[in-house]
Amino acid sequence: MKKVIQIMTIIGVGIGLSSVVSMTASASSQYSASRASSVRLVWRKAMKRHAYTATTGSRFSKHLSIRYGNNKTTAKVTWYTDAHEMLYKKYAGHNAIYYHVKSADGSLQGWIWRGYLKARNGKTTKTQVTDDVTVDSKTMIRTMFPKSTYNSKLTDAANSFETIDDSADVNELRSQEGMSQVISRYVSFKRMKYIDFYSKNPASMKSIDQALTAQGYDAATRKNFKGWSVGGSVTGLDDALEGIDPGEGIIYLIQQ
Repeated sequence: MKKVIQIMTIIGVGIGLSSVVSMTASASSQYSASRASSVRLVWRKAMKRHAYTATTGSRFSKHLSIRYGNNKTTAKVTWYTDAHEMLYKKYAGHNAIYYHVKSADGSLQGWIWRGYLKARNGKTTKTQVTDDVTVDSKTMIRTMFPKSTYNSKLTDAANSFETIDDSADVNELRSQEGMSQVISRYVSFKRMKYIDFYSKNPASMKSIDQALTAQGYDAATRKNFKGWSVGGSVTGLDDALEGIDPGEGIIYLIQQ
């Protein structure tokens, strides 16, 4: 009888250890040291209880080191706030506010960027009295680069970059090598350039022209890309994207 008990105990311990290892591996797979080091805490405070839902973005630990899961998998969960924090995003050079939320039964919790949270009445957590209209990507590209050939796949690549829901991942891709990886998923090329710009009014061609000029691509310079393929996108002032600022645009230029 003692042997049976001992065997069952060993099996139980083995299963327990296996579960711990499995849970640890799962947590480790969501851990990102680069994401944690990409932000600095400005302040963290308690806040009143409000009810929200979230269908985009992700839920993190308090310093973004661990990603608990994508919000689309918990789209039907009602989240209740109890705290908020401001994080300074070192690479982007601006602050972002995250809310600490819990499910009604307390089984789920984490920090969600407030731009992804919608109040139960359907409104976002921050109302902006701004214009969320942007110029059509194809029209913008053809106007800004009249000597180049518009490529819709490059616009798709720009859209995919802008909708990455992790600011640390976005920042890691802000390089020639990183952007090459983004584009290569859509089209092959021999040579590539990218332009990252900010427009005060993404609904205005004049504003976009000024933004490109500020990045060293005035009208005369843009005409030098005759024969290149070009595509891109610009976000609206009301767009709620975690890694991209409102009014930010991405343009890709390639030679095939």
